[in-house]
Amino acid sequence: MIINKHIMRTTNEKQVLQQIVNAGPISRSQISRNLSLNKVTVSDIYSQLLHEGLIREVGHGVSTRNGGRKPVMALLNVGYGYVVSINILRQRFSMITSRLDGRSENYASVSTRDVDLTTVLDMIDEKIATTVAESDNRLLGIAFGLDGTIYENQILGASLKGFKNFDLAKYFSDKFQVPVILENLANESAIYERDFAGEGVYRNLISVTIRDQVSAGIVTEGHLYRGHNGEAGNIGTCPLADRYQEKSMQTVNQYVAEGTVLQRIMAYQKLDHVDVNRIRRDYLGHRPELLAILDEFSYYLAKVLGNLSNTFAPDAIIVNAPILELLPEMMDTVRKYVDDMSIIRKAPLLLTKNAKEASLKGGASAIIHKALGLDDLQLTFSNQRSAVLEGVES
Repeated sequence: MIINKHIMRTTNEKQVLQQIVNAGPISRSQISRNLSLNKVTVSDIYSQLLHEGLIREVGHGVSTRNGGRKPVMALLNVGYGYVVSINILRQRFSMITSRLDGRSENYASVSTRDVDLTTVLDMIDEKIATTVAESDNRLLGIAFGLDGTIYENQILGASLKGFKNFDLAKYFSDKFQVPVILENLANESAIYERDFAGEGVYRNLISVTIRDQVSAGIVTEGHLYRGHNGEAGNIGTCPLADRYQEKSMQTVNQYVAEGTVLQRIMAYQKLDHVDVNRIRRDYLGHRPELLAILDEFSYYLAKVLGNLSNTFAPDAIIVNAPILELLPEMMDTVRKYVDDMSIIRKAPLLLTKNAKEASLKGGASAIIHKALGLDDLQLTFSNQRSAVLEGVES
């Protein structure tokens, strides 16, 4: 009924499985009531899911007021298999494995500095193969996230050299014989905010991701909005007027992208690497050079967020940026600059609770949806792991 030959086909089957994923432990009678389906239909589907090993029974619930047998309760069997989610950035790739309930494990970050595309692919291949060899469960799917334009599982544009028009999905699907999906980092972050924040908390949201590029993942009425050929959210290439000379224009990436800001910080610190402890120490010590750089970043980021807020009127805008996770106090400055703007709609501006893993976990959710045949249905996962900042991408 799932995975490969057993793809879920009917609406009823999908909805029963969705109930068990989102509301388990749950009984057949409760599923029947929730979906307004007759008990025979639910029992048939339930029995098939149990036979496939996708769900497991976990004891009995409470009997009704009228007495009778206590109902058998069922949960998703998270031991059925696992998925892998990988983010490929300019000088590193990161990876997690996730169970079917969205709980992530085995975070790893691997440097790819001065490494060509072929070697990067070999490194990823080896990392996945090692994971498969060491696991007692089945690999059910792989998700890849990267900066760029992705449409119908193809890379139409990418900031990473060699990835444009390369069929990354087929390359790894052929190697590991599992479904592979591609998504850009901002869309993955938006999926994370939708699926891990709690059901219905954000039906309309924008996740702004600041990495090699500045991009936005847009969720409208619970669904990801991709636009023409997946081009929605490519805000990094939009022009912004210079703060001091309005006739002078630069792109959002040139003002706000992570690399630009970090290069300016390293230049004033006279370092050839990013020292997150030094950045934090200089910020708390009110070093004027650093404060000036961060004020510029905050000003231009506020322009981007204010325009998004006024244009899309989301329930919230969530910002995913390692520099802001390191210095969360900066969000007060960003909010102040947005408040100064003459716009009608000013959505709540929030920091993601998991900058390091948000896009990875969003990718995991996307491939879990695919593996379970529930692409078009809402799944809600608990945010069961908190990330600790290990460093800012450089």
